[in-house]
Amino acid sequence: MKNSFNLINKLASFLIICLVFASVNALFEDQIGKFDWRQRYIGKIKFAQFDPVTADRAFVVTEENVLATLSSRNGDILWRRILETDESRGLVRFLYVNKDSKSVMRRTGEEADVFEYVANTGQQKTATSSKITAGWITKDKCLLTGNSFVCLVKDQLLVLDLLANQNNVRTKALDSPANDIKLILGQDGFIQVGRQVISLSDLRVVFENRKLVNVFMDNSLIQLVKENNEIKIKMDEQELTTLADLPETIDNNLNILCVKCKPKKDNIGQLACRFLLSTDDGAIVLVQQSKIKWIREEALTRIDSVELLDLTLSDAQGAIEEELNNQDADIWSSLYRRLHSQYGMVKNIVLHVLGLGPPPSFSERAGLVRDDFGLHKMMVIVTESGKMFGIDSVSGKQHWVRILPNFTRFPNDQSMKVLVQRTSKYYPLSAQCAVIARDKETGNGILYEFNPISGQPINGGIKKLGYKIQQVSLLHKSGENFLRAILFIDDKNGVHVQPETSLAMVDGFFFYVANKNTGDVTGYQIQFENNEATSLPIWSLNLGGTDNEQKITAIAAKNTIERVHSQGRVLADRSVLYKYINPNLIAITTEGPDAVHKNILNVYLVDVVSGSIVFSINHRRVKGPVKIVHSENWLVYTFYNEKIRRNEITSIELYEGKTQTNSTVWSSLNSTPLPLVERQTFIISSSVAALRETITEKGITNKHVLIGMHSGAVSEMSWALLDPRRHSMISPEKQREEGIIPYIPELPLQHESIINYNQTVSKISGIYTAPSGLESTCLVLVYGLDLFVTRVSPSKTFDLLKEDFDYFLISTVLIGLTSASYIVKHLAAKKAIKQAWK
Repeated sequence: MKNSFNLINKLASFLIICLVFASVNALFEDQIGKFDWRQRYIGKIKFAQFDPVTADRAFVVTEENVLATLSSRNGDILWRRILETDESRGLVRFLYVNKDSKSVMRRTGEEADVFEYVANTGQQKTATSSKITAGWITKDKCLLTGNSFVCLVKDQLLVLDLLANQNNVRTKALDSPANDIKLILGQDGFIQVGRQVISLSDLRVVFENRKLVNVFMDNSLIQLVKENNEIKIKMDEQELTTLADLPETIDNNLNILCVKCKPKKDNIGQLACRFLLSTDDGAIVLVQQSKIKWIREEALTRIDSVELLDLTLSDAQGAIEEELNNQDADIWSSLYRRLHSQYGMVKNIVLHVLGLGPPPSFSERAGLVRDDFGLHKMMVIVTESGKMFGIDSVSGKQHWVRILPNFTRFPNDQSMKVLVQRTSKYYPLSAQCAVIARDKETGNGILYEFNPISGQPINGGIKKLGYKIQQVSLLHKSGENFLRAILFIDDKNGVHVQPETSLAMVDGFFFYVANKNTGDVTGYQIQFENNEATSLPIWSLNLGGTDNEQKITAIAAKNTIERVHSQGRVLADRSVLYKYINPNLIAITTEGPDAVHKNILNVYLVDVVSGSIVFSINHRRVKGPVKIVHSENWLVYTFYNEKIRRNEITSIELYEGKTQTNSTVWSSLNSTPLPLVERQTFIISSSVAALRETITEKGITNKHVLIGMHSGAVSEMSWALLDPRRHSMISPEKQREEGIIPYIPELPLQHESIINYNQTVSKISGIYTAPSGLESTCLVLVYGLDLFVTRVSPSKTFDLLKEDFDYFLISTVLIGLTSASYIVKHLAAKKAIKQAWK
């Protein structure tokens, strides 16, 4: 009896476990990819080789230290391995592919490691690598070609066979000293030293006096040349391929990465070649039989600036918007316009049904029409190489691509700027944006104005400015046609405005300039007199220390479109603690060495109008990189604690107190009391790659902080967990009244809070957030080696019905209640009549 009972218990437990596993396998499975998408990239290619057997795939190593295999058919990534980018651990220097496996050499100082990977899966063959230790290994003087490791040492060439059982080093004396050694693509076993092409099999000179060798294959020289606006690939002056009609998205500066040729079956003596090409901006192009087979836009691995914009209205919505904007018309004109508009809509519907309607506009054909909830947007992305993309936020489709020649970043590694001069809400005016960068040739400023929806240039597109840009900003007010002008400050503190007709609007404008190397921060005010604008310095700060050992590492300002809905915080005694909301406040972090504490991190909150330091704090024996986010009345930043060897995150919150200085307009020029400061530091179990706060249209929704980690996960952290008022000084009763979570040193990184679940974003470099038309929903773009777009709802979707909402049930209940009310009304009337006759 007892054995039977135990058997029944075991069977019941087994069934319960099976049911639990079945439910877990289906958890959120219907939501995967519904509101998000991910695109994977590899970066700009350094080395590439076709499969030596079939050439159906290409093995590549990129500048992002990624080892990958691309399909020759469609360019898809078959597999990739992301290696460390630390110089001390070894960057990938050389690549060699044989029939069975692939060898990769990673080198540090005077030592080289050789790793072998399985070609089909990308798995490393052995856990350890074979090492080559030699004093003659020098940086940028060694190459790997085939199975030979070659180094140029003074006036001789040293060749090491990697596949030999013993170290077999051969030497060749050079006739004259050479300074460089180059790899020749297309065929292993050949190198170029100076102006000579040398065969490594017998160490003889094959060619001499060659200025440039592109590809050498089958004892033939392959070159890529430009003739009459056409790009031709020749083998010993015999033309193989002509690329005449190149797309606008491809830079003309093409480079041959690798080539594979075989005799044509139908034409004897002719070759069928497959070329893998690259451009200066990182695009990868595969050419086969004089046609471009596919293109990979790898410039997206290094994004500089991002903006998300609303799409244009449809023709019908635009007509209604234009009608509503005409407020000067009388009631009869409005009635006539409304009837005429309704007639046009009915006519268009009838013609559309008959197939005779007007052709759709460009935006409607491309699906670039604003939706009801404002979730469909255009992502304008500018990359470090000067390439610009217009990408659909819903599908990830690239609607347009533009190459901006000579556009590069500003000095001190400052990114290019994308400024929204006019959004698409001013129908029928189109949206307008501008890209501001530095000219590669002159170093002066350069400007590109364009329509962000179609990508077409406006006012001629590119404008070269005759001065170097020190500071740039949008003006706070709109000018003619709702266009916001751009303010430029040159390197001599001169004031310039584009368009120049808005110059008078800069009067009273405040701005600041920070020098990262010296730690100097200077504030200026612009004055406009006699049709001329000048800048006057009004305050100055030195945050670099006595010997300028402290360097500015980060500057964080508040989002210009941010709205603060709640002005205060209700305490347990029902009083209000008002937030210190200073729109002119910025956060500056400096780092530098210290004789006692090794390294110090300083954080300053500076009012850029008055120049006053509102608050400062220093952290000893910590180091960056510091990631920081600044919003409303709070600040969050992360760093690495060297003393305890852990990652920490600090939150700071500012309050005015229980009385508010000014409830209408903030003024930094009035003497306001210093804020009350709450601060707290927490332990975070993962290193942080990026921080960003969520943002919504009205600011009603709760604020969450998005934490991008080096592991590739993005966690959505509630502000309640980062609240600096989480400390033991507050009594448990007050904590319950205010909704404060009791203090725990370590922040939990729960799996359910990871917004990209298993869609890992490798090498996260930044997070961008934008509001949608729904107050509850925030759009998120995570970029790095990959792109990931999703939406988050910090306060849940309180303004949307759930997907499983039972429309049939609610309709039935409403119909039933309406019918019942009429029936009861009729019965009540009959009852009242009967009562009257009694």
